[in-house]
Amino acid sequence: MSYKVKTGWVGARPRSMFYKHYLPEIKSREGIIVFVGGGGHTMKIWEETPDGQKGWARIFAERGRELIIVDWVCGSPNIYRCSPEELCTLSQRENMELIRQVLIEEIGDERKVIFFGWSMGGPQVFVLAADFMPQRTSAILGYAATGPLNYYYPTAADSSLPLDLNSLYFIPRATIDIICDSPLFPQEHKEKYIKEYLIPIPPLMVAIQKKRKEVENKWGILTVKNPQNIPSVFLVNGTRDLSGVNKGKLLEKWLKQFQTDVTLAYIADFCHLGMLCRGGEKAVDLYLDWLRERDL
Repeated sequence: MSYKVKTGWVGARPRSMFYKHYLPEIKSREGIIVFVGGGGHTMKIWEETPDGQKGWARIFAERGRELIIVDWVCGSPNIYRCSPEELCTLSQRENMELIRQVLIEEIGDERKVIFFGWSMGGPQVFVLAADFMPQRTSAILGYAATGPLNYYYPTAADSSLPLDLNSLYFIPRATIDIICDSPLFPQEHKEKYIKEYLIPIPPLMVAIQKKRKEVENKWGILTVKNPQNIPSVFLVNGTRDLSGVNKGKLLEKWLKQFQTDVTLAYIADFCHLGMLCRGGEKAVDLYLDWLRERDL
């Protein structure tokens, strides 16, 4: 199925957000899917794999799903670049406010949305769905999505690494090796992934995510204030992402206090970068089947 792609901006440069709106020629459903990526990644993560295969955004659009993908604030280094000082003061709330602005300006204030969060984008989609836009959100989807910080109690290891709040934070090479660890991820393309898909992570965002004492007053940004508003949830993870599997069990237990329609699924040999693994169509099938079952 053919589709068009519309691009746009919200916010004042350089503290602005770039987005792409995928418009299928024939839409299969009315609800629009909003993809929110993880920290330190550009929207390219949704569009193309390092070995040139179609990304999830393109597959969803070809199957008739209208969707929007967004870069984080200052997250389009090939289009514009923030200064280190600007990056280091970015907040999760600023990112969520601009996502809401994208939706208002691009699709108005009435259409239903389905938020899709990956990794560090996970807490944001829960807060957007339950606190920012509860009347408009039909469901939450996710891949290896961290939940809102309501459910997660950090260990000492989560805040033990040194973190300079006045400089940029880059994903360590050892971490990259872990999140790429899958027989379905083309290891020969790892360098291309590092070069084309990653951006510096603002340390303030990292500190909030890890519940660092330096930003203790910011923790509430990634907690859901109204968990009773959480809609139906479908989260997928890879069996090679062990941290995600373990945290997924905790998250599922917490979610089921407020929402009975919570489903977690796991794909064999997928890693944290499941959207870049070979065979990504099987994940898209899981999401689309789940949505069809609920007429979403």
